[in-house]
Amino acid sequence: MRHQPIVLVADDDESIIFAFKEFFRKEHWTMMAASNAEDALTIIADRPLDLLITDVLMKAQSGVTLMLKARHSHPGLPVIVITGHPDAISEADIRLYGADFVFVKPLDLVSLREAINDCLHRSAHRPNGSNP
Repeated sequence: MRHQPIVLVADDDESIIFAFKEFFRKEHWTMMAASNAEDALTIIADRPLDLLITDVLMKAQSGVTLMLKARHSHPGLPVIVITGHPDAISEADIRLYGADFVFVKPLDLVSLREAINDCLHRSAHRPNGSNP
């Protein structure tokens, strides 16, 4: 039986979460949502995931901090970082911290779809499938 990939989207902007839900529904992908890094970390600890998509700037903890913590507990977890503030941190720095892909809002859906497919393909071929 084939595993249905699960993607966690962390963003404190409800309109972005709604847009991702619509996008994922059309692609027939399973999505979970978190409005902050703390909730995302709880989901990551409780469920196997195949991909994390996080905004850079969120209240309390940044998406970069979320990515680092998620990668610490689940080293193989692919991460896509999105930002509406490309001046807040450079793409090179985000990639240095471990992001697989970086996108600036508004998102190019064709490129995003390709990046998600790439991440899900790599996730499916990690040892133990999803998160340990």
